[in-house]
Amino acid sequence: MYNVLLVDDEINILEGIAALVDWEKCGTTLQVKAFNGQMAFEFIKDNPPDIVITDIKMPGLNGVELIQRVHRIYPDIKFIVLSGYDEFQFAKTAMECNVKHYLLKPSNEKKIEAALQQVVADLEEQQRKQVFMENMRSHLQKVMPKAKEQFLKDYITNKKYNIQDWESYSQLFDLNTNSTEFRLIVLAVDEAHEYEQQFALKQMVTGEMGKNRDIPLSTTIGEKIVLLAEDVPLPELTAKLKETKQTYKNFYQKTFTTAISDPGGIGQLRSMYNEALNCLTQRFYLANGSIITVQDIGKEAGRFKDLQYDHEDLILAVRSGNTDVVHIYLTEFFDDIRCQKYEAGLVKSHSLEMYMSIIRQAGKGDMDHYFQQVIFFQQYERFDEIKQFIISVAEEITNYHYERTKQTQTNIIRRVVAYVEENLADTELSLTKIAAEVLYMNPDYLGKLFKKEKGERFSNFLISRRIESAIDIIKDSEQVKVFEVAEAVGFGNNPRYFGQVFKKYTGVTPTEFKNKSEK
Repeated sequence: MYNVLLVDDEINILEGIAALVDWEKCGTTLQVKAFNGQMAFEFIKDNPPDIVITDIKMPGLNGVELIQRVHRIYPDIKFIVLSGYDEFQFAKTAMECNVKHYLLKPSNEKKIEAALQQVVADLEEQQRKQVFMENMRSHLQKVMPKAKEQFLKDYITNKKYNIQDWESYSQLFDLNTNSTEFRLIVLAVDEAHEYEQQFALKQMVTGEMGKNRDIPLSTTIGEKIVLLAEDVPLPELTAKLKETKQTYKNFYQKTFTTAISDPGGIGQLRSMYNEALNCLTQRFYLANGSIITVQDIGKEAGRFKDLQYDHEDLILAVRSGNTDVVHIYLTEFFDDIRCQKYEAGLVKSHSLEMYMSIIRQAGKGDMDHYFQQVIFFQQYERFDEIKQFIISVAEEITNYHYERTKQTQTNIIRRVVAYVEENLADTELSLTKIAAEVLYMNPDYLGKLFKKEKGERFSNFLISRRIESAIDIIKDSEQVKVFEVAEAVGFGNNPRYFGQVFKKYTGVTPTEFKNKSEK
């Protein structure tokens, strides 16, 4: 229902319209009647309606002046003008304020109802368009970053894209880079870490490096964060990475290792990625938090040129505690390796990298134990020995996560709920904000955790808590001002929307609820 304010200085006409018009049939509610323009204006300032029906000729503040004042403050309010034949010039001025409904006096209730129904139809169409545009913007905001990440991932890990595809997708994603030389930067968090800590590192490093140099694209491949950066001198690049490393360590007490490729063009991205991977394999021999370049280890890029697996699904399954998926994945992986008959040294190198990714999912108390077993791994000379060793360790760590995940998820959701309770008045409060600014988590992942733990979507939970809080405020208040309650529970300066939501959940308006509770 849309709220209507009726204004006319002739009492008989005012009361007659109020009594004869079938407001409910028109999808409206007569919110209040005003006897002059000034009275109407004061009410609108305190509690703006959706529609105003006003006479033109009134003492003091006339209808046109009322329309002009209101239009400057609340341009979305719709007006229906009632006017005599001799007041047409007034009406022309009103039309300049986007007044589209002009009724000549005397107007019976049928004409007024027809005008009301047309205004309501316009408001509903406007609302549908607004909802559609908001949904489209929201969808694009969610989809575009993921599409960019997937494109970079696909481009550097397989051969389905070429330089022409790059040019097409650059326009689609509005990459806005004129550089012809780039570097690929690959980062991996050292030791065991949570998914949100990897996500936070990606946000930190792209934010820090993006201050001075463009990062056209970034993605994650398994446990690795991959950045496509415009080429800069290595000293400048490493200085930025060291700043991020210190910030990350201060916040999470963890380090990350960085591998940097040589500069090259877009057509060389796959070989640049292999260069960076080759650098990253050396971190076993280096201290945590190292920055490794091709110059540090010599030109040995290409060791993985024919063996491309990112193992993202495997790591996710380990973290999720899904032993069946882990066993199936590793069995199929090693069966494929056996079928392809890759060179033995290549298989051992890749398997060592995969093993290091797996054991970084172990608990802190077990990390030393698994790390010390690398010496046994190095001694294995047979394919089946490597296969059984990795499967055994992966399943042990997966079982650890199965037991641990239950409690971790519960604690995360408790933090979400506590933050909501403390910030109900924040109009910008959302799961995305909490994920980005409080927990440094992926919002989609947090949304799934919340629904799994609480049995409902976060948006429904937030609305319910706001309405419950509003009920408490109304019950404790001697005099209810809807706009103040709306602000207090996060609806900002939109009391009309607050009233609609409140009525949807309680069956009555805030004022009606207060009146009932006082009886």
